[in-house]
Amino acid sequence: MKEKKKIFYGWWIVVVTFLLMTLIYAPIANLVSLFTLPVTKDLGFERSQFMNYFTIMALASMVTGPIAGKLMRKMDVRAYLTLFILLGGISFIGFAISTKLIHFYLFAVLMGAGLAGGAMIPASVLITNWFNEKRGLCLGIALSGTGFGGVILSPIVNSLIISNGWRSGYLLIGLLIIVVLVPLSIFVIRLNPADKGLLPLGGASIQSNQKTVLTGTSQRKALQSVSFWSLCLAILVGGVVVNSMLINLAPYLSDIGATAETAALLLSLGSAMVIVGKLLVGRVFDKAGLILTVLIISAGSIVSFLFIMKANVLVPAILYTIFSGVGATAVTVTPAYLTGALYGEKEYAGKYGVVAIFISLGAAIAPIVSGAVYNINHSYGLLLNVLIILAVVQFVLFFISVKTKPSFTNNTLDENIA
Repeated sequence: MKEKKKIFYGWWIVVVTFLLMTLIYAPIANLVSLFTLPVTKDLGFERSQFMNYFTIMALASMVTGPIAGKLMRKMDVRAYLTLFILLGGISFIGFAISTKLIHFYLFAVLMGAGLAGGAMIPASVLITNWFNEKRGLCLGIALSGTGFGGVILSPIVNSLIISNGWRSGYLLIGLLIIVVLVPLSIFVIRLNPADKGLLPLGGASIQSNQKTVLTGTSQRKALQSVSFWSLCLAILVGGVVVNSMLINLAPYLSDIGATAETAALLLSLGSAMVIVGKLLVGRVFDKAGLILTVLIISAGSIVSFLFIMKANVLVPAILYTIFSGVGATAVTVTPAYLTGALYGEKEYAGKYGVVAIFISLGAAIAPIVSGAVYNINHSYGLLLNVLIILAVVQFVLFFISVKTKPSFTNNTLDENIA
């Protein structure tokens, strides 16, 4: 009776993965703008030259994804995670001591590796391994660390930059990553429930003559399916849909006459809605099924674009942040959840490593696509119309992926057969 009252160990995994996203992913993705002006003014770089590091980081993340997925299966997860956490932390410390563009570019490679191998992939793999029930909710909680990190770290780092300079901001982030996350990776993280003598939450009990085997298709079989590549294309398109308006938000609001106060409000609310959106969509995945959930996500993006057309008025501007928080989960909760739901837990890290390439690729090409569309008539109106069409395409691709998913077998085998 006492045993039943213990907290399921998987919830500690959720806490640590939340912190991985808070301290690694959020500073890389959400705090970029805090450093751009201080760094370029101090060192005399062109802004475009400096921001090339972000492209290098994204490319490094793409390359690292499949490699990290394989390493996570082969290495002790504690050694694996410690390695990539150190790469992430060292990259920020490296930025703090950089004096030339080439220094930022070189440390950006480590940053991309830390992002993919220390945050994106382990968060998704660990939650998938530990939870059959409430998987969507737990993914939502873990991945909401990105928004939480933006909300919490932005004012702290900004204040530090103002008072002590940009180098101190980078140094603080790097030290936080190493000091907080390395001990957690060593003493808390375990790859599978079996490592603690447990089953996943919601896992069926097994008899002594049976052993647990992970369900799902092999990575090779998944890569041979229409479903897998349709999922990857949906995530690629989703990356353009989600990121294009985010990176153009400030100039767009200025063009339509929104006040500086409205712009600041949207940026703040946007970070908060990212948290809400991930928690909500994770729960909807658990309760409403795949097709309905991806429809809600795609519709969220479409409705957000309709509201932002009137974002010079406060109420539509606020509604934009609410619906965009739902739409943004197309490239966060959705890839992680669908990879497990469609292809199973077997070789999940390898399969998600490939999927992660398209998450990074979508973010990398969003500035190129949005810039090309804007340059056609120098109007964000055309861009919004294109993004609405792409949100529809995104849903169609998700729909095809779900409907053509490969079948796989049961999760237990008789010991003699195995």
